[in-house]
Amino acid sequence: MTSDQEHILIVEWDVLIRQPLAQYLRKCGYKVLEAADDAEARSIITPGKYRIDIVLADIDENREKGFALAHWIRSNYLHIEVMLADTIEKATQKAGDICSEGPTVTKPYEHRLVLQRIKKSLAARERNRQ
Repeated sequence: MTSDQEHILIVEWDVLIRQPLAQYLRKCGYKVLEAADDAEARSIITPGKYRIDIVLADIDENREKGFALAHWIRSNYLHIEVMLADTIEKATQKAGDICSEGPTVTKPYEHRLVLQRIKKSLAARERNRQ
């Protein structure tokens, strides 16, 4: 699978953070969708609307909704990888049981590190399918 076929959903309440990251990932060849919150993310993920390979979700503003979104994805859409982002160490530790490697990006986002983590997650998913 090439990067131009992979679809990323960024869930980030702060448009000044979300849009530059989305633009960067688009320049890297990914299809990127954006959601401002968990409700918008759920409507995007709903079956048949859009293809989503990986969700990068901010849990900094409202941890409970961010964790609930991640649990919902893990329970209903096993094919979607989940990456959580936060600036608080406790939330990062708590998220470890949701994501196989825990949230692996911190805010503020360093775009290249996010890209590296996305590539790593998608490659691991492909290896697991084989």
